[in-house]
Amino acid sequence: MDCNFPGSDESKRARRLREAMGFNGRGAQQAFANFLGVERGRWNNVECGAPLGKEMALRIVRKFPGVTLDWLFLGRTEGLTVEMAPALSEPSKGNDAGGDSPSSLPPVTVQTVGLG
Repeated sequence: MDCNFPGSDESKRARRLREAMGFNGRGAQQAFANFLGVERGRWNNVECGAPLGKEMALRIVRKFPGVTLDWLFLGRTEGLTVEMAPALSEPSKGNDAGGDSPSSLPPVTVQTVGLG
C-alpha cells in the first residue's frame, strides 16, 4: 500500500475497523471498499491518512451500526455497542506496534443496512 498522506488517528481507526470486521489479508482493502460501495483507491487513501470525509463516515456507520461518528473522528469509545467496543478499542497491529491480531478478537456480529 503506497501512502502519500501523513498518518492520522482517523486512518489508524479506519484500518482497525476493516481488520476487526474480518477484512484481512490479500485483497482485504478491495473487499472492504466493495462492501462500503467505494473505490479501493478512496479507501486506501483513508487508511493512509487522507481526511475521512462526511460521505465515507456515513457509509461506515450505516454499514456498521455499532460504530459511531465520535469513534471514527475522535476515538471516543463511549458510544460503541457492547459488541463493537472490545474489537475497536485495540490498536491495529499494522499501525501500532504490539496490537492484537484481529483473528484473536471475539467475533462481532454486524447488521448491514442499505444506503438508500
